[in-house]
Amino acid sequence: MHPNRRTVIQRSSLVTAGLLATAGTTNVAGATSQSEETGRVEGRLTYGGLPVEDITVTFDGQHDTDSTSNGSYEQGLEPGTYTLAVDTDGYVAESAEITVGAGETVTADFDLRREWGPGEGELEVAVIEESGGSTIDSRVTIYGNGEEHSAIAPGGRVPDNDRWRRGFVVSEGWWEIRASDADGYGDGYDEVYVEADESVRSLVELPDDERTIHPDGWVSGTVADEAGEPIPNAMVRFRSYRSTMIERTSEAGEFTVEIPHGQYTLDVSEAGYERLETDVAVRFGRMTDQDVTLEAE
Repeated sequence: MHPNRRTVIQRSSLVTAGLLATAGTTNVAGATSQSEETGRVEGRLTYGGLPVEDITVTFDGQHDTDSTSNGSYEQGLEPGTYTLAVDTDGYVAESAEITVGAGETVTADFDLRREWGPGEGELEVAVIEESGGSTIDSRVTIYGNGEEHSAIAPGGRVPDNDRWRRGFVVSEGWWEIRASDADGYGDGYDEVYVEADESVRSLVELPDDERTIHPDGWVSGTVADEAGEPIPNAMVRFRSYRSTMIERTSEAGEFTVEIPHGQYTLDVSEAGYERLETDVAVRFGRMTDQDVTLEAE
């Protein structure tokens, strides 16, 4: 076995697994050191191309370790076959089977997908200056579960006990909050997890330099075959509940699209190859790298 074998995570909800993230390595507190008698598994947890920290990775339910601030994790293991699992609130459960040999390092990356539960909670919002102080009149927009809701908050609060009697009633899960259109201030952003039957407050701080958060994001990548050769003129679709955007890859198999912030289904197809579908998160003003590998029919 090669001392740096990579494990590709297969997802049951996808047509084919074909997205590879870049591994990052760091020392994790409590991880077992590698020796000639033991092996090691390492990897990185991301969502929308960004690292996800404090997520527990378990190994056959007997060992576990948490991801660090850059999303990486590692664990020393005795030689054998293990089932890695990531199962935490707000994300789709993921798992992979790996085999670790003595003195060997196996890499297993997880590109997590968010999910929203059947229950509902309440999201309250307060918009203030970065340095603190009174709330600021603004527009509040929330994103999550494939939804977007926007409201004017004249008092800088939702609820404000006047116009808004209660907060946003939302599905349990992760919600993003953007505050904008505040005179003399830039845009603010926050992200919170709302539990079922609970009320959560988001405190959004606004900078005083009037910089704005771009409402769109960018996705860029290359579509290639299993040998790594680029596939020109492949059809790349981004689907959401609001719209569908279609792009074709260049002669070098590359594509770049600008689309509004949100969650999309990435659908890639070309004659002679298996069609691929997966989820992609597009973030405000950010570039998401999303390379795709298509398997021959």
